[in-house]
Amino acid sequence: MSTLATVYVIALIVGGGLILISTLLGSHGSADVHADLSAGVGVDHHLGGDGHHATDLDHQTSHHGLSLASWFSMQFAVFFLAVFGLIGTSMTYASGVAPTIVLAAALVGGCVVGQIVHQTLRALRKTGVGSDLTTRDYVEQPARVTIAFDATRRGEVAIASRNGERFLAAQAKRGDDRFKVGDQVVVVGFTNGVAEIVSKTEHDFVGPTKTGAKA
Repeated sequence: MSTLATVYVIALIVGGGLILISTLLGSHGSADVHADLSAGVGVDHHLGGDGHHATDLDHQTSHHGLSLASWFSMQFAVFFLAVFGLIGTSMTYASGVAPTIVLAAALVGGCVVGQIVHQTLRALRKTGVGSDLTTRDYVEQPARVTIAFDATRRGEVAIASRNGERFLAAQAKRGDDRFKVGDQVVVVGFTNGVAEIVSKTEHDFVGPTKTGAKA
């Protein structure tokens, strides 16, 4: 087996396996995996300013169309691997096409399908399809940190909802707050669709009326 053929098979197994696992679990999209892909890029189920689901986390210093998260996500990576592996493996063993053509077709196919899935899911989250939840459902609710963040960098928190666990883009409300993965926190408001977070200890001590809660 050639090196490229091995790469195709591995990509197919990894990508296809993740899709299969997420389908069987059925709780958090195509890849319930959190990864800090590049300076704060996160995954899935965030809320927009109108209370509906928004896109993946943007870079702290990026703008909408230029954000890395506008084009790449764990969903894109998973479907890219699966389709790249499927096309590469199929064409390698079922045709006499030159390896360079097989590689080009696999790369193009993976990118196209990955982007279709990624952009479709982003559009659904923006329009809030399948959900009537608003930001008010999450204010004053406990959560746990799933991607670390501080005052200079956004992260992500997981919060229980009526339909299971949801993942929200998050930022620290206080300038000197830092949160690591696993910390227990509370959502006290939203700014431009991003959840404002304080520690559960502070919230319980100060009380909701003094932590600046707002819907």
